[in-house]
Amino acid sequence: MRKSFIVALLFAALSVSANAGGPENIIPKVASYEMGKGSYVLEKGATFAIVTSSTADQAFENYLAGSELALKKAPGKKADIIFKIGNPKSGKVSPESYDIVVGKKDITVKAPGIAGAFYAFQSIVQMYLAGPEIQACHIADAPHFGYRGLMFDNSRHFYGKDFILKQLDLMALLKMNRLHMHLTDNEGWRIALDCAPEMTAKGAFGESIFYNDMMSRRSLSFAATPKAYVSGTVYDDGKIYGGYFSKDDIREIIAYAADRQIVVIPEIELPGHNKALLAVHPEFFCDGEHKVDNVFCAGLEGPLEFFSKVLEEVMDLFPSDYIHIGGDEASKANWVLCSRCRELMAKEGLGSELELQSRIIRKMEKIINARGKHLIGWDEILEGGLSENATVMSWRGTGGGLKSIRMHHDVIMSPNTYYYLDYSQDAPWKEPVAFNTYLPLKAVYDYNPEDEIIRLCGADADPSLLNHLLGVQGNLWGECIKDPSHYEYMLYPRAFAVAETGWTPSDRKDYPSFRENALALSKYVASKGYKVFDLSSEYGQRPESLVKIPCLTGSAKATLRIAGSEKVDASIHIDGYLGGWSSKDENAWRRLRRKEVVLDVDLGSVMDIHYLGVEFLDYGPRHFRTPQDTEFFVSEDGVNYKPVSVPQTRLDPHRKTFLIVTVGATVCEKARFVRLRYNSGSYKVDSFLGEFIVN
Repeated sequence: MRKSFIVALLFAALSVSANAGGPENIIPKVASYEMGKGSYVLEKGATFAIVTSSTADQAFENYLAGSELALKKAPGKKADIIFKIGNPKSGKVSPESYDIVVGKKDITVKAPGIAGAFYAFQSIVQMYLAGPEIQACHIADAPHFGYRGLMFDNSRHFYGKDFILKQLDLMALLKMNRLHMHLTDNEGWRIALDCAPEMTAKGAFGESIFYNDMMSRRSLSFAATPKAYVSGTVYDDGKIYGGYFSKDDIREIIAYAADRQIVVIPEIELPGHNKALLAVHPEFFCDGEHKVDNVFCAGLEGPLEFFSKVLEEVMDLFPSDYIHIGGDEASKANWVLCSRCRELMAKEGLGSELELQSRIIRKMEKIINARGKHLIGWDEILEGGLSENATVMSWRGTGGGLKSIRMHHDVIMSPNTYYYLDYSQDAPWKEPVAFNTYLPLKAVYDYNPEDEIIRLCGADADPSLLNHLLGVQGNLWGECIKDPSHYEYMLYPRAFAVAETGWTPSDRKDYPSFRENALALSKYVASKGYKVFDLSSEYGQRPESLVKIPCLTGSAKATLRIAGSEKVDASIHIDGYLGGWSSKDENAWRRLRRKEVVLDVDLGSVMDIHYLGVEFLDYGPRHFRTPQDTEFFVSEDGVNYKPVSVPQTRLDPHRKTFLIVTVGATVCEKARFVRLRYNSGSYKVDSFLGEFIVN
């Protein structure tokens, strides 16, 4: 009898779970929940009611009606989903928090404001997608971070208004609340402004051949706006490529985002990344030799007056509290040579070119602060000094964020080591062209900014420093990505992982369950017309890199000498582990720039050697290549070396695919000392040196 009862209970549980959605199906994972008994069947076209102490929000009602569930407003207070908005009980409550109670008769949402009610609905939708029968439960949820963002690069390639609106829908489902729009850069000025009409007339279009293969390092020639161009769309007639947003396009994007609880943050890049500006305004160049073609003259007032007007108009257009001014990768080589820059430094007592950049940033910050807004910049804005009011977006790994927090600056973590989504998300040989190699979903998901900051600061660090950590942002740069579907492919599902880190406390995160949810959500997203990476067929890390290979170098010593430099330790090249897909892995690969390289290995005693080989990364779009002339030598005494015959590698000079190339051969030698020598400087490319294999 007892056995029959247990079997019946198990069967009932399985029959519900097979067709029912619940809290465990939600991305990002909720803060807490309790399961109840039974379930509630929610169908498309169900009814909703809003009970609020304030004025009803028509935009929210319109959103519910146009949603996946196509909800209908109930004539009274009785409905399938009841939203109770306002009047939190007590204490400090996040406006984005919410409670959901799924009962047998209805679903009740309680939230302090529209934002919380909106996010509660996203959770209901995701439970519904797992099955129309929603498990009875009580969810209490709130975001871990207040800033949860994505950055879209519309300068390198232009993706258009409709593309942005489409992504905002998915960002809303993921409870992300900031869209950072990168609007100006070397490759194009993408926003029409009354104060600078010449920038879209002359700086938003160029030769298609350049944009078709931007990584080839072709020179860019800008072109006038085609007469047939319609703002907000992508133009490409095979000769001319480009596009820009009109102010009306921007207003539509801002309004659409606001209805989805998303704030749009504009970025106007300065003082670097300004090739488009200097093509239109060559009078903003430094005098002298002009070694740099994308940084305006810091000794002129003209560029500052130009950007002052631009920022004023941008702030009129964007209601965002934050205005991003870039500030990254601004070479100072022109400023060192420019007489106007030297004169200004002497006049104002500036001790370095870094202080020249700081002068520019401070002037822009003063304009932004005067409007009651806050400046954001990439972590280079710290160089030369910065006011405490500025917010730093840390991109160069995590070090910039740590430095900023220690200086009591608010920080948004966006490290290229974890959150640059233009990196390949699977084995690069099977993926489309990417800016860099290998950043899989798990690596994105495993990043926990608080944990890393605590680890780097040490156990005795002031815990209040974490109050300066505002949140996280994934960045997708567009150099390699011309097609909008390719852009989506790079975003999803990795954006799911950024969203979960932004919303969910790190101790609640769990990759295996997240991956299962990501598979299900990816399937739904694809059904809605998004191009999504197929997580189910993920290849993963290079298998050969995961197991130590047999070798004679277990106790050997290795040194590396680069022409003009001292010897350095090279033990990573003889540890018996082949490199994986990522060129960023400094324990496996070493980038060497266009000079003669000599790698010496001391095996400790004379040994019989039957194989010599070395691995290189080879990736045309990023301009690192396998050396064409690689020489091997052996010696018994470390003084007298003789060459060993190893066939040279000759590859197609126009190759673009990702390769790991082994240069090597079987040999029959006795030696204690082994040497590798090559010179990549003779053909002007960098090399990535991996494992030196001696067997």
